Amino acid sequence: MISKQMVIGPLFIVFILIWTETAMASFDIQSKEAVHLEIKGYDGLAETSLFHGKLAAETMQHIATSYTGLALLSFEHGQTYPVIIGTHSFVLTISTPNTPPSFSGSSENEYFFARLGGTKTEGSQCEFADLMIEAKQLLDSTGSIRTVAELQTMKDKFHTFVRSNCKSLYHSDMLRRLIAQYFMMHEYVDYHVPGTPATDIKMQYQNAVMDGVRNWLEILKPDIPQNEVLNYCVSLYYDRSMVTLASKIIENFRATAYCPGEERPTPVFPPDLTVIDAKGNKRILRQLSSNTTIAVVSDDCPVSKVDTVMQARRLAQQAGKTMVVAPLQPLSENHLSMQKMVSGGNMLFVDDEKWRKENMPQQMKLPRFIRVEGNTGRKS
Repeated sequence: MISKQMVIGPLFIVFILIWTETAMASFDIQSKEAVHLEIKGYDGLAETSLFHGKLAAETMQHIATSYTGLALLSFEHGQTYPVIIGTHSFVLTISTPNTPPSFSGSSENEYFFARLGGTKTEGSQCEFADLMIEAKQLLDSTGSIRTVAELQTMKDKFHTFVRSNCKSLYHSDMLRRLIAQYFMMHEYVDYHVPGTPATDIKMQYQNAVMDGVRNWLEILKPDIPQNEVLNYCVSLYYDRSMVTLASKIIENFRATAYCPGEERPTPVFPPDLTVIDAKGNKRILRQLSSNTTIAVVSDDCPVSKVDTVMQARRLAQQAGKTMVVAPLQPLSENHLSMQKMVSGGNMLFVDDEKWRKENMPQQMKLPRFIRVEGNTGRKS
C-alpha cells in the first residue's frame, strides 16, 4: 500500500518512460468515489491527453493506448500523481483524489512511489525512476542560488544533465520542468555590481535570459524542432504576463519564432462577422474603423499571442486603430484575458463559431496579421 504521508504537489510530477514506440499498453482505473480526471503524456515539450472524463463511484474504466511511459494522473481540483504505463496491464485504484492511488500488477509504480515517499532508497528495479529522482533532486537544489557565479554553475549542471539524458527525458514532463526552473532561477540572483547604475540590473537579467534561450536551442536541436523550443521558452513568460520579456526573446530569435501550418490565403472576414470586447459587448466588423488589423492566434502558439499583444499595444498609441483577435480555437477566457495585457487598447475578438468552423483551418502558419479594408471585410 502506498504511504498516505506522501506530499501532494510538485513531488508527484509526471515522467514519461517510453518502453517501445510501437507497443500497445492497457490498464484499468477503478475509483471508490465519483471523480473527474485526466491522464496526460508528454512528447518532448508537448502535452498529449490520453484520457479525460468522469468515473462514477465503484466503476472501472479500461484504457488501451499506443502510448507507453509514465503519465500524469490529475483531478479537477489540482491533485496530481505519476503513473508508469508499461507493456504489462495493471489496475490503478483510486480511493479519493487526496490520497495517492494504489496499484495491482505494477511493481514499477510501487517502486517509484516508494522512492518518492522516501520509504525506499535507490535500487535496480527501475533505472528510469531513479533517473527521475535524480532530476527532481537537481530541481530542488536551485533554491539557494544568489550570485551570478552560482547561477552559471547551476546552469552548467542543467545543461550536462539534459545533454546526457535527453532521450530518456523526452517522454516526461521533467524536461519541461527543468527548463522552466532553469529560467525561474534567474530571478533568484542579485545582479547588482557595486559602482554601476541600478539600471544595469535589468539589462544583466535580460541578457542572462537570452543566453539561456540560446543554450536550450542549441542543446535540444538534435531532438526537438527549434520553433517548439522557442515557443516553450516564450510561454514561460507570457503565462506570467511578462509579455515585454517574452517579446524580447522573439526579437532576438525571430527566425525560429513561428508555428508551422498552412500558408494558404487567409480567409475573408465578412462585414457582418460578430466581434465582442472582453466584457462581452457585441458589434459587427463593418461597424469598426477602416484602420482595423486582424490577428490570428492559436492556443498552442505562444509566439502568436505575444506578437498580437505587442502589436495591440502599438496600435493603442494611434487614434482610430483597432485590433481584432481571431483564434483558431473556440473563443475562451484565455483569449479574452489578452485584453488585460494591453493598457487602454481597443482589442476585440471574433465570436462566430459557425464561421470559424467553416473558414478557419485547424492549423495556420503563425504569427499572421491581416489589414481589413474599410467596411468591406476584404484583406489588404
